[in-house]
Amino acid sequence: MYRKLICSACDFYRPGDDLECAAYKVLVYFIEKGKLTAEEVEFAASQACRQGIAQEIRG
Repeated sequence: MYRKLICSACDFYRPGDDLECAAYKVLVYFIEKGKLTAEEVEFAASQACRQGIAQEIRG
């Protein structure tokens, strides 16, 4: 449900992966409890997780 939003900033994410890391589970928990919005997660990822080399290659 939130995979693209959360995982697209991760250098280890590959589209189609069904793995869920602890960070993903924590962020989903906060979104579902109303502690974070999807927009806040997207903004934080854009600021804190600048595209790494793996993301640039996948482009």
